Amino acid sequence: MALFTLAMLVVAYEAAMHFAGVAIDGPFQLYDALRRIQAGFRPGVDFQFFHGLGLPYVYYWLYRLLGGELRGSELSRELLSAIAFPAIYLIVFRAFLTTWRQAFCLTAVAIAASFILHLSAILFAVNGMLGVRSALPTLLPVILYLAPSGRARITSVGLALGAALFFSTEQGLAVCLAYVLVSGVAIARREGKRDQAIELVLTLALAAATLVVALSAVAGFAGMRGALRYNYRLIPMDQYWFFGAPPNVFVPGWRAVPKLMLTARMISGAILLGVAAAVMYLRRLWRRPNGDVGQQAFALAVLAVYGLVSCASLLGVFTFAYVQPCWRVLLIIGLLEGNELAARRDERAHRALWLAVPQLTAFVAAVVVAWCLLTIPLIASAIGVSLPHIVRDHFVHGERFGLDGIWPETLREAQAEVDAHRGPKGELPTLWSTYAGWLEARNGMFHPSFDYIIHALGPANRQAYVDKFQATAPALVQTVRPRYTQYEQWIENNDWAFYDDVLQSYSVDALTPWSIFWSRRQTPAPSPQLIGTMNVPAGMMDVRLPPIPATLSTDATLVEIDIAYDTHNPLHGVPMVGASPRYLVQVAGAMSDMPISLDPWVHQTRFPLVVAPGQQPTLHFATYSLLPGASWTAHTIRVWVRPIDRGAAPWLRDLVTSYTDTTK
Repeated sequence: MALFTLAMLVVAYEAAMHFAGVAIDGPFQLYDALRRIQAGFRPGVDFQFFHGLGLPYVYYWLYRLLGGELRGSELSRELLSAIAFPAIYLIVFRAFLTTWRQAFCLTAVAIAASFILHLSAILFAVNGMLGVRSALPTLLPVILYLAPSGRARITSVGLALGAALFFSTEQGLAVCLAYVLVSGVAIARREGKRDQAIELVLTLALAAATLVVALSAVAGFAGMRGALRYNYRLIPMDQYWFFGAPPNVFVPGWRAVPKLMLTARMISGAILLGVAAAVMYLRRLWRRPNGDVGQQAFALAVLAVYGLVSCASLLGVFTFAYVQPCWRVLLIIGLLEGNELAARRDERAHRALWLAVPQLTAFVAAVVVAWCLLTIPLIASAIGVSLPHIVRDHFVHGERFGLDGIWPETLREAQAEVDAHRGPKGELPTLWSTYAGWLEARNGMFHPSFDYIIHALGPANRQAYVDKFQATAPALVQTVRPRYTQYEQWIENNDWAFYDDVLQSYSVDALTPWSIFWSRRQTPAPSPQLIGTMNVPAGMMDVRLPPIPATLSTDATLVEIDIAYDTHNPLHGVPMVGASPRYLVQVAGAMSDMPISLDPWVHQTRFPLVVAPGQQPTLHFATYSLLPGASWTAHTIRVWVRPIDRGAAPWLRDLVTSYTDTTK
């Protein structure tokens, strides 16, 4: 266990000290929030945090202790994830086993199996710090099992559930739902039904109060209201149509489930084994609901059901990362049950323990650990190469925080852009980035709106983002290069109102490895030209656009499509899946073919298409839903052509190249 933990810490330290992180999402999502907390911005009012407002505070103390800046942010982000992962296993195993030796043994096996299964999203910080976000829900069964009385359980479990909601919205909701479902079985079967029902109500009330108090403590009353609205209303509104749309893989309907499950075996394995584990422990609780045995069954049933319910995020995006908390639960359950079986076998055969561990457990541990060491080169590399480097170069010779990957070139070129646009007295220009990050931090800037454009959720926030941009009229704008990530085309499709303003008022000034800098034009760019309006007859599912005038076509023509539409979803109020329908505009006959997902909360949208000379695109209207009755209807389509001059040509070339670039 020590070997694996040391390897994880080495990998985490190296990743932090030789920074080569992505320019979007992961590293700067946390760093932006930590900077704002340090500068005195009001959480829940001046800024939100997508995963749960409490999560940055898990890291803030270590971030400050390590000196702040990106170095402190990255060290805290990476090291806390590396420490939390083995600690969670060790705490759970020690709570349910009789000796520390067995706990250490099973922890080593669990970590080795996690490496073998490539559970990187919870092993390391990666993108969304999922391992830390799912920590409290995984530890809740320990609290349930060890609490000595009903009053102690109400207090400790209520506080833990409230803290879980504070630190991670979706993981907190998953464990709350698991606790409610298992409590329902206990109420039905236990002798003190009334007491169990009272315990459930009081625990949930305390959890809600804990969440409100925690939010109010860091954000005040207004921040508490803002965070609740953002994390529990706006994110669920946009979770499916916005994030769970192409290029992300999503579940289009029940008929597609078997194929998806067959092609994504780690996902299907987690779900099937999760169902089996939940049924097994609920059945055990049903049969023996009372006493110490019943309380252990209750605790492990909550763990199993939580693991299964945590997979509900798959309804948004069908990705392996979302089942990794469930895999951790399955490893815990499997090892606990296997160890118990091995102990009973040894007892029946009167066999002695090996190093205080049942013999079969010891044999499995040896095999799994050896398998991990032989098949996962990261561990040998961390211990044999990276650890000596850390000791020699960082600890002895004092090597400092450094840059790798795209960052040396990025910072050199980006800083030159900022410096070139300083005022007459050297004052910094106003900068607006769709993904604010290191450039803002090293110049002491803060983004005037949401740090990430994708976090301006809900129709009101998206409009406010554009309004603020227009009112600010920044000297510089930084957007993501389409060649850097396929998600830039997705962002442009969903937030075209912002890009429309950029094309109208700014021209490309410079390119970095991942971004495009735009500076204000002296005169606005040519306005879009309307080339066609069509009313869509009822029931028509395919619309062929009018021909693009040849005089406007060069290597590629930028077409803007404006659609007035209505969506219909009679079951939108169904919990979890009510907002899951995707209303897509699929494109044929254009260079850009990524489907456009329509916002069900508005009735009009505008999005871009890039068309080659001679192409005449066709739009196909499709609805994908897990619920019956969902549909959408287009009423009016307007087609515009936006002339692209030299000021925007580098952006368009990068966009066109991104359609065939397989390296991003």
